[in-house]
Amino acid sequence: MVTFYDNQIEDRADAELLGLREKVLCLVVHNSSLLVFDHADVSDAGVQLPAGGVEPGETPADTAVRELYEESGLQLTVPRHLASYRWEAQLPGRFTRQVCHAYAFAAPLEISGAWTHFADGHLFAFRWADLDASGLDWEMDAALPYLHPVASAPSQENRP
Repeated sequence: MVTFYDNQIEDRADAELLGLREKVLCLVVHNSSLLVFDHADVSDAGVQLPAGGVEPGETPADTAVRELYEESGLQLTVPRHLASYRWEAQLPGRFTRQVCHAYAFAAPLEISGAWTHFADGHLFAFRWADLDASGLDWEMDAALPYLHPVASAPSQENRP
């Protein structure tokens, strides 16, 4: 279940009140494509985005810049906040609930079509995927409509 927030003050307050982990998703766009990665060393991890948890004393925007660099090697700044939402799901063997902050980055014009980067003890294989068919796992696709200027945002029914 995905519940969208109206603003970042509300989402961060909800995370603190409920004791929820805050996670940041980095959506890097280039020529109508989205930067995604596969774990080159973990076959069943699925297609993912650079992402990670907000550290104490860190803003979600700072986390987006840090996580993007750590996981991909890209040093992009000025993330644009797209949306924040609470994601709840029963996964195999556990229930998860967290507040997610999605940020968009514009990739430089001259960027590789694919590369690998070693991070967090894993080898990540980066590539560009069509925005409409990126094949993302988990809650990561909830923010994709916010990347499309003509796409409609989620209905008010999904707001807390």
